Amino acid sequence: MDQQAHKALAEGLHELGLGMHQDDIAHYIRLLQRWNRAYNLVAPTDELTLINRHIFDCLAARPFISGGPCLDVGTGAGLPGLILAVTMPSTEWVLLDANGKKTRFCQQAVRAIGLDNVQVVQQRLQHHHPEHCYMTIISRAYSQAAGFVLSSAHLICDEGRILAMKGRIAREEKADAIAAGLHVEIEPMYAPGQSGERHMMIFKKKAWQEP
Repeated sequence: MDQQAHKALAEGLHELGLGMHQDDIAHYIRLLQRWNRAYNLVAPTDELTLINRHIFDCLAARPFISGGPCLDVGTGAGLPGLILAVTMPSTEWVLLDANGKKTRFCQQAVRAIGLDNVQVVQQRLQHHHPEHCYMTIISRAYSQAAGFVLSSAHLICDEGRILAMKGRIAREEKADAIAAGLHVEIEPMYAPGQSGERHMMIFKKKAWQEP
């Protein structure tokens, strides 16, 4: 990692009170950069942009994780679930994706970092039927929040909530969620190095209404 990226990562994690996880996250970044050259897991970019656009963006979701077990739907390269799992070692995570090359990378990253609170599952969301429910379901991958929530509804605990990470939220997207009978709360997200708007759409199961 070059000096500028190393400094940005150290300063950002210190600001968030997560400096103790710097080595593990730096290990993840090196691994992602190496795999990305062959498998195009994320859009090719330099380390500093990767830290700001992906690592810190994932960590912006951390204050909204109220409990586990947690499910990251469409995790891709482990974003945000793997990064959150690194900084939340007492919380159980499942990283779900249908793409084999992405789940293989996640499995390698879990082993390389030595995480014992993460399970990687290669499966489509509609085919995922674990024996337990999840207290938190999150995704950074879905374009339409209402579809994500309705597709995940069979997996959430009664006291749980579903989180959709977004940039600027279109009026139509919020209206679609309400029309589907979903009560939604929208909160701004912040993390170091962020530019532009970032929001979290929060769907609490107990607040849902019948469509």
